[in-house]
Amino acid sequence: MPALDARAWTLKVALSQRPWSFVASIAMAASFVCNGLTPVVVGKAVDEAIATSSLGRLGFWALVLAGLFVVAICVNVIARFMLIRSQQLVSHDLRTMVTDRIQDPRGFAGRERTAGGLLSIASSDTTRVGEIVMMTVMPVAEAASITYGAIMMFTINPWLSLATLVGGPLLVIVALRVGRPLQRRSVARQQAIAQAAATAADVVQGLRILKGLGAILTVRGRYEQVSDDAYRKTVHANAAEARLNGVTDATGAIFVSALGIASGALALNGLMTIGELITVVGLTQFLITPMTMLGKNLASRWASAEASGQRIREVLGADFERLDEVDAARTARFIDTLPTGLTVVRGHDPEVIARLEALARTRVVVAPHAADLFDGTVADNVHPDRSRAERALHVASCDDIPEGPDKRVGEGGRMLSGGQRQRVALARAIAVDPEVLVLQDPTTAVDSVTEQNIADQVTDHRRGRITLVLSEAPAWHAVAEHHLGIDDLRSLTADLLDEEAR
Repeated sequence: MPALDARAWTLKVALSQRPWSFVASIAMAASFVCNGLTPVVVGKAVDEAIATSSLGRLGFWALVLAGLFVVAICVNVIARFMLIRSQQLVSHDLRTMVTDRIQDPRGFAGRERTAGGLLSIASSDTTRVGEIVMMTVMPVAEAASITYGAIMMFTINPWLSLATLVGGPLLVIVALRVGRPLQRRSVARQQAIAQAAATAADVVQGLRILKGLGAILTVRGRYEQVSDDAYRKTVHANAAEARLNGVTDATGAIFVSALGIASGALALNGLMTIGELITVVGLTQFLITPMTMLGKNLASRWASAEASGQRIREVLGADFERLDEVDAARTARFIDTLPTGLTVVRGHDPEVIARLEALARTRVVVAPHAADLFDGTVADNVHPDRSRAERALHVASCDDIPEGPDKRVGEGGRMLSGGQRQRVALARAIAVDPEVLVLQDPTTAVDSVTEQNIADQVTDHRRGRITLVLSEAPAWHAVAEHHLGIDDLRSLTADLLDEEAR
């Protein structure tokens, strides 16, 4: 991916999948030219076989036409595969970059960013920028089609060739001028739809709290406003798009009609054969699509991709709330105050947990009490290294899960019991094997025997490293090498809290 401050960033992103996008361009151009060769072959068949009643020549041109169709299908499949592959890879790379930035523990400086807004950027905007790869493929094919058409026209009549070369750019210019309102309105539509989606995601995320506060009607009114705004801007953008399509299609039809009439006049005056007339009419019908689509794509797609790219770069380039150097020093000071071995902390303090979560994740991992699982196998949810995942599952006493590590968990772990979900989440934290591991009530959903086994096994597995367990469970206190109260932990993090306050 290009640097965030690079000039022509969107274009460079679109070209980032070369040479595969170039392969798609060449194959798509070949596919278009094969389609354009069809009227040429038909015209030749009329002049050499139909007009002369030659079955041999008719069979020959039929075989040529069949071969042409086979080649067209093959290169079209290659072009579509490479195009879609390139689009998906660009979208994937951008999604990964955005989600990595969102999850960075150093946070965002400045304005508050909602989960819904970030979700919209990580999904809709990255997809839209990925689709811009098409603009490095289709225009090449369309330009090749127009050039090919002009060459074929030149073999029949130079004036028709000149008209084709002039008409193509004119149709693009018309589309760009008519498409200016669409460029502005599509950006506004995009922003409004993103705002509506972001608001919906934020409402769903905080639905339980909103119900408890009795604020459902207020939120409903707010969402109704942003939804209505998105509806109005979508209608305006669609109207501009309809005008663009209408004008470009009408202009293209007039151009094709003019070429057809001119060709008919030339044929009547004996300046071209019937086969050549058929070829010209077929070529004009073939050329109308690349001529009109080139301008449409430039007018409608590029502006939307630029707007999405701007939002993506704004997130990726946002300043951090906390700096690496500060985090590293703060983390080192905190670790130096902790005793080696398993320490059980009695009590809870969300503010202290928040400060611990702000430490460098390369050294300190805070495993939440309720962790999310993703659809896939148990092993997939623990660690990509199978042997490492199995060791962690054993430490977390997951050996009794039916089907073992290959058991599918379902989205959110719905195919597991509450105790199984909790143990798989614990195994995931253990598999990370950080320098400092903080566990929050890791065994509240398991029976006492299993809890004691887990406490013993975690103690043995983490021996010689720092482990903090926030729990009131007797099993953890029985195996603990050190005991702290929440006030003691608060005092240990006092330097962190004071520095935040400053």
